Amino acid sequence: MTLKLKIILLTVIPLIVISYMIGWITIQQAESLGVKEVSTFRASMLSSREQSIKDYVNLATQSIQHIYDNADANDINAKLQVLEILREMRYGDDGYFFVYDENGYNLVHPIMPELEGQNLIGLQDSNGDFLIQNLIASAKAGGGFHEYLWHKPSTDEIVPKLSYSVWLPKWKWMVGSGLYIEDIGHQIEEVKTSVQASINTTYLAIIVVLITSVVIMIVIALAVNLHEHRIADVRLRELAYRTVMMQEDEKKHLSRELHDGINQLLVSAKCHLELLAKSVLYRNEESELTHLQKSERSLVMAISEVRRMSRTLRPTTLDDIGLTAALESLAADFASATNVQVDTHLDQIDATLPPDVVTTLYRVVQESLVNVEKHSGSSLVELEVTQLGERLQLIIRDNGIGFKVSDALKGRGIGLRNMRERIEFIGGDLEISSSTANGTEIMVLLDLSAITKEL
Repeated sequence: MTLKLKIILLTVIPLIVISYMIGWITIQQAESLGVKEVSTFRASMLSSREQSIKDYVNLATQSIQHIYDNADANDINAKLQVLEILREMRYGDDGYFFVYDENGYNLVHPIMPELEGQNLIGLQDSNGDFLIQNLIASAKAGGGFHEYLWHKPSTDEIVPKLSYSVWLPKWKWMVGSGLYIEDIGHQIEEVKTSVQASINTTYLAIIVVLITSVVIMIVIALAVNLHEHRIADVRLRELAYRTVMMQEDEKKHLSRELHDGINQLLVSAKCHLELLAKSVLYRNEESELTHLQKSERSLVMAISEVRRMSRTLRPTTLDDIGLTAALESLAADFASATNVQVDTHLDQIDATLPPDVVTTLYRVVQESLVNVEKHSGSSLVELEVTQLGERLQLIIRDNGIGFKVSDALKGRGIGLRNMRERIEFIGGDLEISSSTANGTEIMVLLDLSAITKEL
């Protein structure tokens, strides 16, 4: 081995080894930090989505709680009401609620109604996950989250979905909803790309520094070797000594450069990475703020809609102040909203009626007033509730244009048929008379003695 080669090896190999060790440590730390950053980011995003979907499901269960609490295990009407409420509830672009019984039969699926009535207990996603079984198990365990693949209506794609389900033990139902989380994967990939780009930049910088140092060392070694060839062998010791000292100087120089230069750059890069991590987690960019504001508005609208639906399902006035006062309030609200005069003559009959009868009578009046507003063109409505011994008489009369009762009952509208069916269900009679000259009159007759005996 020639002296030239020895000098080159003595200078380049230590430099390569040191650079490799520093580069390897730096890359490992950067990759570890990147993994932690991605993990923290995903956990934060999932936590936010979990809280959102849990809040949505809680709102849904609160909207049906008054029906569920007042019903028994075999109350078909209550179950149908609850299913209809959940079928109509929406949030966001793709938000809906689903219901399954204990055996895996789908009871409500607003987006894919063809699934209703099917047993999906053995349904698996493309990963082999028995998602219905797992959702039911999570619900029975006290409510929980489950992630699986599902069809997204707005994009017609199969994407990851995170669902939260709760259990209605009285009816053995699982009620749940979910949010599509494919965007989290996209954002995580962007973070990974950013982290990898930073690592690649660091790696490239180390390689550039290493190559430059090696080239410098080789040039210096060659220059020293050329100079020593011109000197007699008597100066070989001096040359060797100077070479060793030069190596030491270069090592010190490299050490200082690594500490004051590359090390500072690495520390700065680490700080920037930390700031970037915090910025990713806590930044307040305009687009993200817009999405947040839209989400808040959507949530406020959803809450308002739930409250509105709750009031429509069963006004609190019925429970708080009774049927008579509730009808007075309904008439006053109708008159205020439509500028139609409403005359009321209401006997106090709250104490004699069970809750289901109270609700039915209120609904009949409510539906009648809606029809008056939409179709009659009336300027006056009379509302009478009279107790005649053991009979109760309810009359809603207007002075509008009237209509053909037979045609209305045969038509597509279901309002009148629903009123008649509900009154007959509680043992009453509903009569409708209408003409162009006298307007429309709806009369309900109830036998209170029969209702009392049934109680």
